[in-house]
Parts: sequence; C-alpha cells; structure tokens
Amino acid sequence: MRFPDVNSPLQAIAGTLGRMRHLIFLLSMLAVLGPMACTSTPVPAAPTAQPTPAPSATPAPTWTPTPSPTPTPVPPARLTVDWPDAVSPLFPVPIAVSLVPPYGMVANATITATVIDPEAQVYATFDLTERRGDRYGAPDGLSLPFAPLPGYWWLIVHVDSALPVVGDPALFFEIEPVALHDLSAVLPGEVTLNVPQAFAEVVAQGDSGAGGRVWTFGRGEVGLWWAPGPAEALSVSGALVLLEATHAADGRFGAPPALTEALPTTWQGAPAFEFPEVWPGAAGGPGRTWVIKAADHTLYALRVRALGADAIPALHAEVAQTFGFVETGP
Repeated sequence: MRFPDVNSPLQAIAGTLGRMRHLIFLLSMLAVLGPMACTSTPVPAAPTAQPTPAPSATPAPTWTPTPSPTPTPVPPARLTVDWPDAVSPLFPVPIAVSLVPPYGMVANATITATVIDPEAQVYATFDLTERRGDRYGAPDGLSLPFAPLPGYWWLIVHVDSALPVVGDPALFFEIEPVALHDLSAVLPGEVTLNVPQAFAEVVAQGDSGAGGRVWTFGRGEVGLWWAPGPAEALSVSGALVLLEATHAADGRFGAPPALTEALPTTWQGAPAFEFPEVWPGAAGGPGRTWVIKAADHTLYALRVRALGADAIPALHAEVAQTFGFVETGP
C-alpha cells in the first residue's frame, strides 16, 4: 500500500517559486539591457574622396650676387682761379690758378685756360705750364683789346688730374673802359687819335698848323707829327722829308732809325707810305711809321715803336690804329 507523497505540493510550490525567480531575473536583465539593445549604433558615413594634390615644381634657386667691396672715395683737390678785381686793356692779366690736393697727397695735373669773348668766340688759350707748389700759371698774361667788345667775357679752366676736382672752373668778367686824353685842342681839327691817359706825353711841339706829340707807356711809344704838304701827289722823297724833320725835332736820340723800305699803301682811302724802322741804342727797337697825305694836303707822320724791346707792343699798335680823319658833311 502506497502512502500519499506529502512532498509533491511542496515540490510544486518550490518549482513554481524557482521559475518565478528565474523570470524575475530575466525581466530585470531585460530592464537593464533593453534600452541598450534598442539603441542602434550609427553606421559611419562613407569618407569623402579628397583630390590628390598635383605635385608642385620645386623653384630654381635665385642667384644672389656677391656684393663687391665699396671702394674708398678719393678726396678731391680744390681749384681756385686767381683773378683781379678789375681788368683793363692797359695791363696784361695773369692767368693763374691754385690746385690744392688733400693732405698727404700730390695733385699732378695738366691745366689749360680759354678766354671767350661776348660773341661766344675763342679769344685766347693758355697752357698753365709754370708751377710753383700748388700754383699753376701761364708764361704770358692775357692782353685784352684796346677797343673790346662790350658785354661779359668768360675765363674757363680745364683740369686733367687723377684726383677729382672741386671748385668753380669758370668766371665771367667785364673789361674796364680806358680813359683817354682830350686832344681836341692839340691835334688838327680834321684828325683824331685815341691816346690813353696812362700814356705820358714826352714831346710836345708846335701847334695845330704844324707840330708833333709823342706819348710813352711801358716799353712802347706812339707819336704823331704833322705839317703842310705840297699839292702834288705824295712821293717817297716827299715822305722822307717829313720823316727827317721828325727825327730832328725829337732830340731824345743821338741817331735816326735805319729805314729798310718804303711800302706804298693807303690809310682810310688817303695815299700813304709805310716805313719799317729799326731804332738804335738800349731804348731802341723795331718801329713803323706811316706818312699819310690828307685831302687838304697836310702830311701826317704816325709812328709806333718799341722802347728797349724786340717787338712793338700790341697795345701801342692798337692805339696807333685809332688815328683817322674826321668825317665832315657835304
């Protein structure tokens, strides 16, 4: 005989409780894991294709010149033109400059000078070959014309030197007018002669009808003699008579000049003879005398000569050339 199994209900309850615990565990796990299971992991976007950069050309290296060393500047020489405050036709003007080099240096140079007249023409050129220290000069001075062109004259200096040169190489100047003797009461009224006041009168004879005047300056002299002449045409013999008379009247010389020839010529259209002369003695030298016959038959002896020199001074020759006849109306 079987007895009823008293454990069966208990076992059933126990089993039911176990299943419940299992269910509760599962529910708990779902509660925890459910949200996680419902959340989907986003799919990453496909990467965007980036353009592959083209290879760039490597630039060629730029050539940088090597700087040359800067030369040390050479200090200049200073040029100064030596020039008087006033210039006159009566006296030659020295042509000289000073070229001063920097301290401790020597300025060897070739220097020339040019004189330009107011019409922009070259009047004279000079080589400054005479040197004393820093000073360069021309052997001869500038002789200006007795009747110069009016306006500004120029002196331009050119320096050829290994050193740079600073200073003013050019200057302009005006020529002072020459004061003249008033000979209106001395000479015959139909002639004129421009004699500077600087010329000293050394012979004064006669009057406006017949006479003579002689002026000296430096190493030269200018003289004018006059006397009535014959109505006949001027001849060499008639001209020599007047020359001999001037020699006798001027008692300053023991012997007359030697005459080399008689050259027929004219002076402002008037008939004349030119006589080259050589005067003796220490105060002698070359000379020239013109015997000129005026329209009123007056004879004039115009003389220019050197005094103890080898050549007639240019100034005195220009003064003699101013002799002329006064123009009279019809």
